[in-house]
Formats: sequence, structure tokens, C-alpha cells
Amino acid sequence: MPETLMASVKPPRRNKGPGPRKAKSSPPLVSIVVLCHNDWAYLKRCLASISRHTKPGSHEIIIVDNASTDGARPHLRRLRARKNVKVIFNDQNRYFAGGNNDGILISRGRYVLLLNADVVVGPGWLERLLRCAESDPAVGIVAPCTNHAAGIQLVKKPGYSSLRSFPAFADRWAKCFDGQVVPAHRLIGFCLLIKREVVDTIGVLDERFGPGGYEDYDYCMRARQAGYSLAVAKDVFIHHFGGKGYVGVDYDRLRLFNRELLARKWSDFIIMALDDLDDYFKKPLMNNLTPNPASRLLAKAAGPRSS
Repeated sequence: MPETLMASVKPPRRNKGPGPRKAKSSPPLVSIVVLCHNDWAYLKRCLASISRHTKPGSHEIIIVDNASTDGARPHLRRLRARKNVKVIFNDQNRYFAGGNNDGILISRGRYVLLLNADVVVGPGWLERLLRCAESDPAVGIVAPCTNHAAGIQLVKKPGYSSLRSFPAFADRWAKCFDGQVVPAHRLIGFCLLIKREVVDTIGVLDERFGPGGYEDYDYCMRARQAGYSLAVAKDVFIHHFGGKGYVGVDYDRLRLFNRELLARKWSDFIIMALDDLDDYFKKPLMNNLTPNPASRLLAKAAGPRSS
């Protein structure tokens, strides 16, 4: 029956009262968005670790398949039968920003967690990330430590030699650094716990960044610009294989292109912001440029947003 007709059909009234109402399901605390592209071997290991080390009922899992051709899709269709799993099948590779945005837009959680397929999580990982995020209202994005990343999140030569020994190591690591929070100026996108209010404030990832990275750096800068702080949950260690989404491509060239894109984007913002200050103090340095309102500057820096 057409939807327009369905809307006009009223159910018959019951003489014995309305009967029991079905309780509405409350939204999950965390929406875990896992992006995959031809890495089913890693994805199934990642999902197994989430199932093993994450409290049931606290999360939903949204898998975004970016046009995989490695035979993953039949497995992913079977996963859709699980109560807390959603799967999005893209007909083309929308890369990191576009694929994750697809997952963010259908997420329901109070937190959104962007997670690479080529990671393995350990005991208590999600609870500790959440504790870090809730330690200060100003914290907008939280990330863990790992064996494969850059900056302060990287732990060189961690104390485990195989995935079999990793859970025990992650547990020891958590106890050793229990509750420690490290402020950061940027975080790496292999695992990002983002408060819903951050997404509502600054929007989704900028899809102008294709393959090659830096969309995570850009998102962190936008969050900081909006007044949020970034933090590393020192007591969370996640194993990251690293670089599995860029097999068969010239990653260095792609990364250089995105690095230049990031530089241009934010240098333009700085120039316009300085023009605004010049106008404010009535000392314009470039009379041929009209300063933009601050709200327009923020919108330009934020890039595309969800409607």
C-alpha cells in the first residue's frame, strides 16, 4: 500500500483497552563506526576483539564498506542479523572522510567512535575512553595510545610480542597508567571517541580530503577552534596494524597532496581572520579585501556539514 494511503488508515479501536505498550529502545551510549575496504581479514579480528572486550548493550556497531572486492560482503550481510550491528554498502570507495560520515549520519549514540578495521582492542578499552571523555566537560575528543601512530600516542617497542599476549599487556598497561589523561593538540584518526555535541557543533569530516590523511588533523583543529580540548587516555592501549587501507597506492604522494590542502585551508582562514581584526581596529592592511563575519569564517573552516 502506498505510504500516503497507509498514513490515512487508522487501526480499529479495541474494547479491552490499549494493552501493554512496547518500550522504546534507548539510544546506545556509543556508536562505533568501523570503516573497511578490502580488509576483511583485519575487520573480523577487530570485531571479535570488540565482542570480547566490550560491555554488551553499551554500544552499536556501524560497519561502512567502501566498495570492497575481497569477498567481505557476504560476511557483512550475515553480520546485519545481529541486533546491534548496522552495515552500509557503498558502491564506490568514499575513503576515510566520506565513509565515516556515512556512519556518523545514521549513528544514534551520545558518543561517536571512529575505529579503523585494522585494530585490536583490549580489556576495558571503551569504559576507560569514556571515563577520560567525562573527566572534563571541555574535552571533546579522546584517543588511546598505540604501537603504530604519530606524536604522543605512539609507544615504541611495547611490551608484547604477539596478539595472543596483547590482552594481558593491555590490562597491565591500563593498571599502570590508571586514570591518567594527557592533553593533546592533535589526535590520530585510527580511534577517535567524539562527543555528540562536538558533531552537532562543527559537523562531520571534511570530504575534500580524499585518500592520504589529514582529515583527522583538520577535525581536531576545528574542534579546538570551537572551544573543545583534546585528550589521550593514557591507560588505553590499542594494537594498530597500520597502513592497511593504502595497499597498492602511492601513499606518500597522496599524503603530500592532503598536507598541502590542509595548509591552504587553514592559511586562508588565518588571513581572513587577520583581515577581520584589521577591520575591528580600523587599521586595514589590505583595503581591497572585505573582512568576513566570524560566523562565516567558522563555516568556511568547518567544510561540508550534514543537512
